[in-house]
Amino acid sequence: MFTADQTLYNLLREYFTPIAIPAKHNLIEEGHYSKHFYFVEKGALRGWTLHEGKEVTFQFVFEDGFFCSIESFWYDKPSQYTVEALENTHLLALDKAQLKELMQANVLLLEAFTAYMIERVLIYQKMTIDRIKENPEKRYKQLMQQAPEIIQRIPQHYVASYLGITPVSLSRIRNRR
Repeated sequence: MFTADQTLYNLLREYFTPIAIPAKHNLIEEGHYSKHFYFVEKGALRGWTLHEGKEVTFQFVFEDGFFCSIESFWYDKPSQYTVEALENTHLLALDKAQLKELMQANVLLLEAFTAYMIERVLIYQKMTIDRIKENPEKRYKQLMQQAPEIIQRIPQHYVASYLGITPVSLSRIRNRR
């Protein structure tokens, strides 16, 4: 767990509500509203959106990870993507009103939440730049080094989508190794 995640979890753990989501169930659906901030205790989630009739995966969240549909949660707008449980998943949930109230009362929580959000922005920034600068084979190698749990736990067609390539291209890359 990253430092920002650990600090945020420690400050929030007593306020969460547990939720169980079965595999293949959508927790958040594109176009719907999301009112909760989540922490994954056990399981795996996939964030994806439809583009030209195809599912495009842009995020995986595993144990000890936080997530929310940020625009929907924070600005009360419809979610721009779907979040699906890939495995039976145990989550902890906190609603927006309670989180805002807690942050107003606790500057350490506000700082931890801000650090978490900055960390997320940096991750998405790196992912965007890598998609522009790096070829698919290099992106796959980086993924193997930086997030091996994705390679080990996620179906290959979702990994290919995450890397911005077809499953056939991913198979070719894997066979070269």
